[in-house]
Amino acid sequence: MSAAPTPAKLHIPAVVLSCMGAPEGDLNAVRSLGERGVPVIVISEYDDPPSRHSRHCREFILLPGYTQNAALLATALRDIHDRHGAAPVVFPTADPDLAALQQVAPGLGDRVRSTLADAHLVDAMADKSRFDRLAQAHGMPVPCTAAPRSLDEVAQLAATRPFPMIAKPAQPTAWMHPAIAPDIAQAKAIVLPDADALMHVARQLAPHGLHLIVQDYVPGDDDTHFTVDVYIDAQDRVRATCSGIKRRHYPAHLGSGCYCEGVERPELEALAARLLQDIGYRGLANLDFKRHAVTGDYRLLEINPRLSQWHILATRCGRNLPWLAYRDACGLAPEPLPARRTGVHYLSEKNDLRAMRQYRREGAWPLGAYLRSVLRPGLVLQLLALDDLGPARAEVGTWLARRLKRLGQWWRRPPGEARPAAGAAAAEHRARPANALDHAPVKLR
Repeated sequence: MSAAPTPAKLHIPAVVLSCMGAPEGDLNAVRSLGERGVPVIVISEYDDPPSRHSRHCREFILLPGYTQNAALLATALRDIHDRHGAAPVVFPTADPDLAALQQVAPGLGDRVRSTLADAHLVDAMADKSRFDRLAQAHGMPVPCTAAPRSLDEVAQLAATRPFPMIAKPAQPTAWMHPAIAPDIAQAKAIVLPDADALMHVARQLAPHGLHLIVQDYVPGDDDTHFTVDVYIDAQDRVRATCSGIKRRHYPAHLGSGCYCEGVERPELEALAARLLQDIGYRGLANLDFKRHAVTGDYRLLEINPRLSQWHILATRCGRNLPWLAYRDACGLAPEPLPARRTGVHYLSEKNDLRAMRQYRREGAWPLGAYLRSVLRPGLVLQLLALDDLGPARAEVGTWLARRLKRLGQWWRRPPGEARPAAGAAAAEHRARPANALDHAPVKLR
């Protein structure tokens, strides 16, 4: 691996947003920026994100509930501007962060330097119904999509459309209701093998507003999923692109990439950049594609108007998109890009272990192949970085503390109360009969 560039001496801070439930993107952004000398401030909804423990985190601000009350975020950003005497460059790293920043950015004016695209495009990409209309208007290669407004329309789709299909929430948090079953409420996408599965999901959602998008399923194995990171500057110049293959997913088959490979796909990267330029997009974006197993065509699944979850792979391949966006936001002159590297692999340690439980149950990824994948030289690890050990050390410490607490609770049980045998809970879970959706891949972000 080539030597890291000499960090610059910079005074304009970058703010990385860290919401509940999405710890990967913010740590990757902190590292991509901090390695180039950017003073990074982390604003987090919870008190112990891994990014807090990075050596590149200069300041940490705990701000519980800012994604539900965006006014809190606005106040914090104004305070950072006043204390540092400069407008910070703000990077959302997940959909809730993005929505909160989108809400307050217009009122902050020149107190922040935004990395967001135009508001109407960000809104259209967050709402799947609007995105489908945008995609159809510009001829994007998206799967055939429908947005039923009633159970009768869902039944009509079930009777006339081929299966399997994909169900998605119309907005990122549209299904998050306590009365909806967790396997549906927490999903970003669900594979529907037949009409009964579609109707089951629709009936769960209907009392709380249907908010359902149904798409044709694009056939193909795990490694037909591609992602492309793109940065287009304010002058409509494509400054950098980088593509990767998702070799393993969490949850398995349809989730976010937990074991990925950086590749060079000029035709796919050109397609991604053209699609963005056709709609007047400026800024950072991440596009998810799937290559159709029969036709070989790339189908666009979604556009995220922000950094991707595992964009550190692009940084390690020589395409540090957050750094490019930061320089432009600060009015710094462009730098020449370093040589592009391919064949670099990324591993999200915890998510990959979780995913492998399902892969192994299915007979996929034999032990030898799995070990070769995680022991390969030059592997980019999500948590463990030898030059930034704080996040991994903190996660191990938290895990040990949690295990010791559970052990103490087990040992302190009253003498007359039977202690469950080790593994009994897991065995009971495995013995339960599966329902129709138990093996449907679910995509979470």
